[in-house]
Amino acid sequence: MNHETLELRARLANKLADVSGNIIKQYFRQSNLASETKITEVSSIVTIADRLAENAMVDLIKKECPDDGIIREEGENINSNNGYAWVLDPIDGTASFVKGLPIFGTLIGLVDLKNNSPLLGCVNQPILQERWLGIIGKPSIFNDKIINNPYKNNDNYPLEKACLTSTTPLMFITPRQQAIASRLQTLCRRTAFGGDCYNYVSLAMGWSAMPMIILESDLKYYDFCALIPIIKGVGGIITDWSGNALNSHSTEVLAASNLNLHQQALNVILS
Repeated sequence: MNHETLELRARLANKLADVSGNIIKQYFRQSNLASETKITEVSSIVTIADRLAENAMVDLIKKECPDDGIIREEGENINSNNGYAWVLDPIDGTASFVKGLPIFGTLIGLVDLKNNSPLLGCVNQPILQERWLGIIGKPSIFNDKIINNPYKNNDNYPLEKACLTSTTPLMFITPRQQAIASRLQTLCRRTAFGGDCYNYVSLAMGWSAMPMIILESDLKYYDFCALIPIIKGVGGIITDWSGNALNSHSTEVLAASNLNLHQQALNVILS
């Protein structure tokens, strides 16, 4: 995809964030909101806000880029006619959304299907009016300003002084995953649960009091696709648990504030 076409898609990503955000704001902190739990997934909740926001984004993509495919969380996927597809998660962090906590986000990614790799990613938090945009090969931005990750060059920071984060301990399903999580939890100075996509944008921003390591499993593509360009664009590292590039088949994610910290965590995982 050439530069001009990618910029056009970046503008569309912002439009998608706007249209979904307007819907989500209408349902935030509404009592007795219709919701259901997906019985096949642990603690996975879907609300009317999820579905309406996703449908609005799908309609806009069909209107502006009808040849693009769509990989979506709630509805049926749409095949691509040009080798590119949007990856949508209308509300990542629905558990926070239904509790009235503004630490959720709409994830909007664009993927080159031929290379199975993300080209751009947007995270939108409509309540706090926070928006992140990452385009592969460019610095990531937050509310139209380039992000400075204060930990990206801190190569001497030991694993023992980092903060390990995961959305929930329930995401570590297999004995292997549980053992790896336990080893890292023992080694790292702090362990924190919760956060969903906010863990990743906090890592990108350097908001944490110490460098971060994010360890997650049992994920779907829409849970992390949009986050990849944002993390890469601030000098952070995000891979699978083997250190390989993430793709549509990945389910385990390891992210860190810098390369050295990522390598230390990877050494523990692979030991």
